[in-house]
Amino acid sequence: MRKWLLLGLMCLLFLLPVSAVADDLALTPDGEGYNFSFRMPGQQFALLEYSTANQSGRLVLYGPDGTFSGRIDLSLSAGCKKLRVTTKTLTDVIDDDTSVSLSLPAAPAPEGRSSGKVQNLVLTETPDGFSYSFTAEGADYMVMACRSKEESQKMYIYPLDAAGTFAGQVTMPLTYARTLMTVQLLNSQGIVLKEGQVRKGYVPPAWPEGQPGRLSGVTVCIDPGHQENGDPVVEPVGPGLQGKTAGTSGMAQGCVTQRKESIVTLEIAYVLRDELLRQGAKVVMTRTQQMEFHTNIQRCAIAKVGGADIMLRLHCDTRESRTKRGISIFSPLNSTFARAVADPAEYRKMGELLINAMKRAVGYELTDKTGFVTLNDAYVGNNWAEMPCFLVEMGYLSNPQDDFQLSHPAYQQILAEGMAQGVYEIAVERDLIEAQ
Repeated sequence: MRKWLLLGLMCLLFLLPVSAVADDLALTPDGEGYNFSFRMPGQQFALLEYSTANQSGRLVLYGPDGTFSGRIDLSLSAGCKKLRVTTKTLTDVIDDDTSVSLSLPAAPAPEGRSSGKVQNLVLTETPDGFSYSFTAEGADYMVMACRSKEESQKMYIYPLDAAGTFAGQVTMPLTYARTLMTVQLLNSQGIVLKEGQVRKGYVPPAWPEGQPGRLSGVTVCIDPGHQENGDPVVEPVGPGLQGKTAGTSGMAQGCVTQRKESIVTLEIAYVLRDELLRQGAKVVMTRTQQMEFHTNIQRCAIAKVGGADIMLRLHCDTRESRTKRGISIFSPLNSTFARAVADPAEYRKMGELLINAMKRAVGYELTDKTGFVTLNDAYVGNNWAEMPCFLVEMGYLSNPQDDFQLSHPAYQQILAEGMAQGVYEIAVERDLIEAQ
């Protein structure tokens, strides 16, 4: 493996020292990869896709002023004749397209036998990708191919001993947390000897120390919607309301990334937690892990026990149309608890404070076309809340642009800042704090 990577580095050093430019896309050799830069006026987010015979990747980029730059790692692409790079908007409109010939000499395959009976393949998730172990007696090397929705890699792997024990770790840096990865073991002719799947791991961020700020004295419960696997539970619709409901076990899923709503809401919940703590609030979370399960009534109970003044229930929406975008907020209407919190007019006013703060943060117009506040009895998790409660549909995973942005740290931070501003305005409206 080292010999192969070294050959790739040596080959890249012989590339032309000038940038390859197509329109506004510039590619500059950098060791075992390329630095890139381009402009896309009017866009804060953009896609860059690249591919060689051994590697491919898709990066979502953030550039507040429409300027984007970064680096493409080609450490596994020795011997590949061509690198293709494409830039796009998040709505899949191609703005730039260039194909660059690297003219690299082919890297020879390792010597020896590349086949063997693969036994006891174990794939284990890690925060960076996955680890693997298996045995293949008689194999001097094998080809490992790994792919997810965001990237693919193909590499040589070698046994650790004469008994044919293979083990190691693979980094999948462009793959989102909890995304499914397919792993294949092949011989030098490309015949698949064994295949397995594993998800990339997720490690929640540590809980930071709170700081004094404008939200000091306010407690917020953050309720990340859903969980990775769960069954609907029959619960009473709400206090003072008739009937029971099992709700639904379904959840939205990214139309391009295929990410589950449960991991997107959990990631954003942690970003929101940190922003609220930075501004002085106390934070309670109903769910801190992907596999943690609570019923809707239990989530409301967690908020009450935690002394929450405001409850934010984070969700992502979905529609058949891929063009629908916007933010929606739902609050309870007729439950005994909802009426004890505020009358419908006041509840709607609080919801509008929150949704308008979020819209301003992300750059939406303050009109119903970009989403509005609805009061109804449809959501058990709203009806049982004993404090102002807002189910926030933060965007549509059925829309490509929302799908990409809802998983990008920069957009998650923008959303969090908008929600924190809404919490501040609601807290002032409720006389929990004084306006600053």
